[in-house]
Amino acid sequence: MRTRTENVANSLRDGILQGRYPAGYHLQETPLSEEMDVSRTPVRAALAALAAEGLLDYVPKRGYSVRGFSLAEVEATYEIRANLEGMACRLAAERGLDAATCRKLEELLAWGDAILAHGTLRAEDQDDWMDMNNRFHRGLIDAAGNRVLLDLIERTYSIPLASSRVVHWYDYFAIKGSHDLHRRVFDYVRDGRGVNAEAAMREHILQAIDQIRDRLEPAGADNVVVLNAHPIAAGGRDAG
Repeated sequence: MRTRTENVANSLRDGILQGRYPAGYHLQETPLSEEMDVSRTPVRAALAALAAEGLLDYVPKRGYSVRGFSLAEVEATYEIRANLEGMACRLAAERGLDAATCRKLEELLAWGDAILAHGTLRAEDQDDWMDMNNRFHRGLIDAAGNRVLLDLIERTYSIPLASSRVVHWYDYFAIKGSHDLHRRVFDYVRDGRGVNAEAAMREHILQAIDQIRDRLEPAGADNVVVLNAHPIAAGGRDAG
């Protein structure tokens, strides 16, 4: 069972990754404790944990604020994540999927198909899509059977806009294309085609970089801070 601190940290982390708390936003213990109906103690511990993850900056006597990330940092994180998750898919293919994992991934793909069957992106489907997307990626990563690789991938999820908790929920055909790649990746992993599975997952994740470039409007400098409250951030564990 998760502790109260873990629940608060998860809620705050999701709020940052989904853009509810933009870069530079000052997170204060008292308002947060009132908002979440908890004491200040778990809020204080959660803020410290998120600062250790790199999501928050801490300044003595001023407290915690949401860290900003440049577009270049986000792009670099996607490159790293694409390589790591691609490797996970190759290892999963080489290792082979057991029947239970195969069935679970097929059910997730069918869930995604059902959401897309409406022919448009409905606001009420967004949370379900994020859940499906996150569980599909995690299922493939777990199937690799490599704890070190899992830990490294988890690190990339702490960068806003690079997480699978982020979904670019504005273009039906982009989402459909992304899900088509989900199915292709699964087919390759299931059939033991490791090299193909790795390449398809890399393609799947790297597609999101172009979407981010198109939607973000940096002020012309490579090191401009990206505000993660931009409308593309609606909910990585991927944009893919």
